[in-house]
Amino acid sequence: MARKAPPTRFPDAVAVSYYREIKRLVDELGKLTLRVFDEQIKEQIKLYQRNDSSSYKTDGPLDVIQRAIDLIKALSLGIFSSSTVKEIATRFLNSLNQYSENITRNQGKIKGIDPTQYEPWLDEYMRSSITENVSYISTIRDEFFPKIEAIIYQGVKNGQSIKAIRDQLVERIGMTQNRAKFIAVDQTGSIFGQMTAKRHQEMGVEKFKWSTSHDERVRPAHRALDGKVFKYSDPPAEGLPGTPFRCRCVAIPVFDE
Repeated sequence: MARKAPPTRFPDAVAVSYYREIKRLVDELGKLTLRVFDEQIKEQIKLYQRNDSSSYKTDGPLDVIQRAIDLIKALSLGIFSSSTVKEIATRFLNSLNQYSENITRNQGKIKGIDPTQYEPWLDEYMRSSITENVSYISTIRDEFFPKIEAIIYQGVKNGQSIKAIRDQLVERIGMTQNRAKFIAVDQTGSIFGQMTAKRHQEMGVEKFKWSTSHDERVRPAHRALDGKVFKYSDPPAEGLPGTPFRCRCVAIPVFDE
């Protein structure tokens, strides 16, 4: 006979906090981009459009625009500094680990086991996960600049209005914010799912019940798995709960007598 375990709940608060921290960097980058565009690039676009675009001029409008973009890049290094990014990733992993510890510790009480007392695997897992998330956050900045350069130069050369170019920059900033949200939710689910599976197995749990977030955002393939029991040694094709991209499902341990 199986004993009912305390529920595993998705760490929504951790995901939201992580998203807010990454979004803060994106917002600063966006404000910097629009400020330099308004103060330095707009006037150069006007100059370029008034002149013969086929002529070459030293320190012409395109040269000034490039220097302005380079300025944004240089200043963005202060926003996405290595220390800031690592601090954000470290706080995220520590919060997620603490959340996971509290849940699995309560679940382990059914068997009189605290799976968090001895975890030789944890230090290396935390270090590698922090490094991975530092890379994800840093990539946000790296992917931002080719996009805005293309928007500005294509807009200038195609004769788009200043408003149209600026609107595209605003749209790109919004898309970058969405990317930050994807990373926050995806990494929360993936890491929490891996931690949950490891700690369940450490306390002798061989099976888990798949549980969705039970809302309209659950994908059909995961809705079909809701409430079903699987062996950790033989999970479904989707993998472990939380590990597919942007998955908010969780594993509830099944304790057999």
